[in-house]
Amino acid sequence: MLLPVRNMLWVLMVFLLLAMPVSALELSGQYSNLLFQSRDSLGQDRTTNLNRMRLQLDAEQDVLRFHVVYDHVLLWGGLLTDPVIRAGLQRPDATWIDANATLKQRPHSNWQHSLYRAWASYEAGDFSFKAGRQRIAWGSGRIWNPTDRFNPVQPTALELDQKLGVDAVMLQWSYGQNGSVLAVAAPARAAYNTAQKLALRWQDTWDEFDVALIAGRIADETMFGFDVTGNLADAGVRLEWMQARNPRQGTYGQIALGLDYTWHNRLFPKGLYGAIEYFYNAAAGSLLNSNRLNSRSRHLLGSQLAYDLNALWRVELLLISDIQQHGWFIAPALTWSMAENINVQVLAQLPQGKAGSEFSQFKAVYAMRVDWYF
Repeated sequence: MLLPVRNMLWVLMVFLLLAMPVSALELSGQYSNLLFQSRDSLGQDRTTNLNRMRLQLDAEQDVLRFHVVYDHVLLWGGLLTDPVIRAGLQRPDATWIDANATLKQRPHSNWQHSLYRAWASYEAGDFSFKAGRQRIAWGSGRIWNPTDRFNPVQPTALELDQKLGVDAVMLQWSYGQNGSVLAVAAPARAAYNTAQKLALRWQDTWDEFDVALIAGRIADETMFGFDVTGNLADAGVRLEWMQARNPRQGTYGQIALGLDYTWHNRLFPKGLYGAIEYFYNAAAGSLLNSNRLNSRSRHLLGSQLAYDLNALWRVELLLISDIQQHGWFIAPALTWSMAENINVQVLAQLPQGKAGSEFSQFKAVYAMRVDWYF
């Protein structure tokens, strides 16, 4: 039986990677173990364990580069008895190419494998071309990124560093030391809830400020935005604004405005990092849209604190407040650098709010995560 065209593209990429005479080849990996406890949709406290083995291969030959990241994920424990969780595991990823599959599923366990990233790039002078599953990270906000319409991530995610890639092609023209123009196109796949996305981004540096303008067509939305980040005195300032229009909602906007600073004094000799950020969402309360940031309230205020207690220990705190409907989300974390390539983190997510507020439907989570890099 012939392979689908989408899967044949992956086979072709792997074949080229193995066949090409590379000048540089690097294999690395990461094992992550996340043990967490939360309450399921039936109101029962459940303990669950996530194991992820990630292998990464990078190859380079003159102007060609290949990057492949392959995952095995074993999830087992109490949450898999929740019908909502099990239904979610059966849904395919919102990607154009089908590059993941369930190897084995039992009442209390689920084993899947997938291609997390897989792209090839070509450089010719001031131009570069990249195709495949990639992370397109736009925006400079610390907590919210309204201009990131390819890989939007909610700040309440348990694993903020795990971001589903997008199957796309990207062309970049670098016309100066800091200036460039990017064009990105990602195809649609209705069966996998994947929308067509087309966007242009211009970015450059003026004095101490990085400036970007974005325009695009995301599904049936036309959008425009800008992103400015830079230094004001000793503090960092950030502004993101995105304006969009679609047939259902008409015109709406999202804005993130932030300030961050690091204090060095007798009490905090290693530097206490602090950030505050305001998020306005005119589309709050509408139907969830996987192609943008979502919220139930229009006005949210977030803050971050981070401090290195010593070379091995780091403490962090994320606080998000629903200033419209009175609720909050607190996420403390303590990280221990156990060895040069091993990190251990203890964290929690503590939501609170009255009915109808931003975090009223969230459940408290207590977790410990171990990452081993090799």
